[in-house]
Amino acid sequence: MKSTLLYSGYEVILTGVPQSGVNKRGARHRAAKGYIVPDELKIFINRRIGVNDRVITLIHELMHEIYPDWQEPRVESESKKMFRGLTVPQLGFFQFFVMTNAEVQSALKRQQVHSPIC
Repeated sequence: MKSTLLYSGYEVILTGVPQSGVNKRGARHRAAKGYIVPDELKIFINRRIGVNDRVITLIHELMHEIYPDWQEPRVESESKKMFRGLTVPQLGFFQFFVMTNAEVQSALKRQQVHSPIC
């Protein structure tokens, strides 16, 4: 998973993905936590969700790249299982990719650079 993130060329972009609700045309839509655009080598993650939810979403999107034949329910369950199995350093590694600059600065001010933000 780490190798795919580091060496695949994917860029992780934090974005304001729409939340669940009704759009301007009155159509209902689901909240999107993130999505992958393989042709552009980009992974978009909703910055409005918590940091650890962003980590799960990043793992989820990377699993779509690694296992393109897996159906959504399997990707969802396996990404959550992988998240639960992360060590503290592994969690910190993934958090680095999904934190905003303000969150990083806040963590540094709280002197939590030695442990993941949980």
